[in-house]
Amino acid sequence: MYGLIGKMVATPGNRDALAAIILSGTGSMPGCLSYVVARDPRDGNALWITEVWDSADSHKASLSLPGVKEAITKARPLIASFGDSVQSEPIGGYGLMSTQTGAAVIERMNPQGLSTPTGYSHIVSARGGRTVYIAGQVALDAQGRVVGVGDLAAQTRQVFANLDVALKAAGASFANVVKANYYMREAAQVAVVRDIRSKFFTKELPASTLVEVPRLANPDFLIEIEVIAVV
Repeated sequence: MYGLIGKMVATPGNRDALAAIILSGTGSMPGCLSYVVARDPRDGNALWITEVWDSADSHKASLSLPGVKEAITKARPLIASFGDSVQSEPIGGYGLMSTQTGAAVIERMNPQGLSTPTGYSHIVSARGGRTVYIAGQVALDAQGRVVGVGDLAAQTRQVFANLDVALKAAGASFANVVKANYYMREAAQVAVVRDIRSKFFTKELPASTLVEVPRLANPDFLIEIEVIAVV
């Protein structure tokens, strides 16, 4: 998850008007788990804004939403200054927006007593949201042709490209993936897969299972990956 906490100071006498404008732009922001605007009791013109997002990418994308852009335009004349602000890394909590709008709250953990994972999380829990199941993807291009016959790296890149297309079609991204299953003809070559995987799973790491299999649906397939996401 990704968080922001910041102070905003309104021009004299306009704090409540500024708060109303800010809140008017927060009605539908994909990936926003919590957005709270609060008055500062110590300063009659100050507001504190606390945001929790499923990822930094969702927050960045929200700035292009028409409702958010309109609210920013209306609010700008009422803002006198900005105070302290910090980017945070939310761990969890209660009262996040999943209970109100169905947005997902995903928590990833690697407790003491388990080995240090390489490119995945030991435990992923999800509350709220919508579950998306992506069928196992193999190294087929859009025309159904096998890509990278005999080349594990080329096939893995094609599989992740296919997963990217499928996730986006479902309104999700790799940051929303909670579980990934890998089926390989030769598990000893997992380092090749890990190197490519790290370019797609960069921070929000899913739980993961790797299985070596004697063959896949097509004898030319070297790897198949299926994922589950929550959005």
